[in-house]
Amino acid sequence: MKTSTRASALVIAIAAGAGLVVPLATPASAALKPSVACAKEASPPIAQSGGKLQSTLSVCTPAALSAGGSSLTAVKRNQTKGTLTDTITWKGGKGSTVAIVKYAPTSVGKCKAPYDQRVKITGAVKSSTGAAAKIVKSGEPLSAFVCAISKAGPKQGATALEPGTKFNL
Repeated sequence: MKTSTRASALVIAIAAGAGLVVPLATPASAALKPSVACAKEASPPIAQSGGKLQSTLSVCTPAALSAGGSSLTAVKRNQTKGTLTDTITWKGGKGSTVAIVKYAPTSVGKCKAPYDQRVKITGAVKSSTGAAAKIVKSGEPLSAFVCAISKAGPKQGATALEPGTKFNL
């Protein structure tokens, strides 16, 4: 089955909205390490979120952010790689975290059907507010691998964290 470039680009952009990132090349960020690790990330099909990426993080450590968070990100169609700004709103009134996110397709990895695309997401934290500001610091790197459904259909745009990996920020 051949996947359209447009569908693949949309799924990659959608997965990027999850907010997963690599450190920016600055000496200050090089010394920082991720403060949060989430064991789950999921996004429903794009048809359910008005064409935007609605990503949810859960099962997170440390305990102060264990309830996880969510984001709703506008994505550009037909763009298979790029950079965007994503805001994660932490559950329980814990504040928010803004990240600069870079995304690009990569090898299939451990993604299994129905997922047909693996997306590498990298970047860095720009800022945090509320209780999250005491945990997630500006300049911290973010990273993850997300499995996505790029094929046209009712599940197009759905994502999940690659098995055996974590969303780190």
